[in-house]
Amino acid sequence: MNMNVQAAVLAVSALVAFTLHAEASAAMRPTPEYLKSAIVYQMVLRNFTRDGNFRSATAMLDHVRSVGVDVVYLTPFVEMDCDMDERGWSPRQIKSGYHTPKNPYRISNYDKIDPEYGHDADFKAFNDRAHALGMKVYMDLVYLHCGPNNVLKDMFADAFQRNPDGSVRTTQWRFPYVNFGSKAVRRYLIESMLHWMRLGCDGFRCDVGDQVPIDFWVEAVTECQKVKPDLVMINEGIKPEWLEKAFDACYDWHWGRLRGHLAPASTAEHMTLPAIMEKVRGYEAKLPTGAMCLCFMDNHDTAADAWENRFDRVLPVEAGNAAFALTLLRRGLPLVFNGNEIADNALNTFFAPVEDVARARKTVDWARALQPAGQKRLALIRALARLRHEMPVFADGSQEWVEDGEAKGAVAFVRRLGADAVFVAANLTSEKVEFAAGRWVAAGSPLISESGKLTPEGRCIFGPYGYVVAPAATRIHDPSVQQDKTKGERR
Repeated sequence: MNMNVQAAVLAVSALVAFTLHAEASAAMRPTPEYLKSAIVYQMVLRNFTRDGNFRSATAMLDHVRSVGVDVVYLTPFVEMDCDMDERGWSPRQIKSGYHTPKNPYRISNYDKIDPEYGHDADFKAFNDRAHALGMKVYMDLVYLHCGPNNVLKDMFADAFQRNPDGSVRTTQWRFPYVNFGSKAVRRYLIESMLHWMRLGCDGFRCDVGDQVPIDFWVEAVTECQKVKPDLVMINEGIKPEWLEKAFDACYDWHWGRLRGHLAPASTAEHMTLPAIMEKVRGYEAKLPTGAMCLCFMDNHDTAADAWENRFDRVLPVEAGNAAFALTLLRRGLPLVFNGNEIADNALNTFFAPVEDVARARKTVDWARALQPAGQKRLALIRALARLRHEMPVFADGSQEWVEDGEAKGAVAFVRRLGADAVFVAANLTSEKVEFAAGRWVAAGSPLISESGKLTPEGRCIFGPYGYVVAPAATRIHDPSVQQDKTKGERR
């Protein structure tokens, strides 16, 4: 190939690549504006109230909204498989000791609410009340696998993936893999999403979303956005490219490791704080510009696995408060789990069926809301939510990590928008901590603080589990601040 021909080929290839990229970018829907400052509340119906159903949960929505919540995310509530063959139960399901086939993540009918929780009318009433209060409702999609008796089996001969010997291929949880090679199965699953959207669902959290083919998610999102342009999709996964094609947010599992730093007994993984934060920064650096991560200290899995060692059971309430100060104000999509707002410390499992007489001990202990620890947590979460909603720096601002205190057990960052800068830091240890805040100094009285301060000289001084949220400025003239101001004025 001569040089002229080669150059022409390369030019055409570059033009095609540019055109395809431009077309893909043009087709990508921007993240709904409300999500930038939103707070998500994960609700597990079985644990949220003693009755464990939609009607009782609906009566609690005024409380949830008062916390500062914008989105209620429901764990699975569709019909559970009742197959009694324990070879098809997950190891955790068996270990729970309840001897029940009903696992919310082992589904027998994607279009039917399990009678344990209510009926379609109850779900619609829940949505209607949430919407009236100004909240969105997301639901869990469990599409990677299903129960062995899922209705798909009788509807489509190719519903499940198969091994070479013809047996049903199962996941690590011992559930059948759904066959996304079947056009009929794909169509059924998309229609199921549309069904729940017609009843008021605003978005989906997609269980193990990385393991479902991305072309399915693109197809599903394209179809669903025709009905609901501001549909939100959250991937319980980590693949950056999924965010470019179908999702609005992914999971920041590394951030969740802060729970293990606070309460080592709550997890089998143990890392130093600097190592955790390096993982956080390294992962987030791989994400597309403007991508969001779901950030949590607790969720249905971690609470169940920690059991007696949940952080609000083994630590003073101040420990969790310090972590939530960081989680709710950092860049990302913060999650409050099922009673976290009152420092609930009840044993937690999503395997206990409603008919179990001892289940009440595994539901949120709402009496905590009347006790000092619960009242202290609730007041803080509400205050942090107000800051997140009312200050544009927390919705649209950049984030700069301040690493100086990590070796001592403190996490810090600065949120910046134009000329505004807010310093956020927390001591995640039971010891006093002091460190220099990089190039940042206090520029006013704290917005929120407990046993922590940033001084005008740029020192961070903390008591055990102290935290501070304060206006900040640089020690010397910093051209980047002026540059940010110019950018902010062009917004």
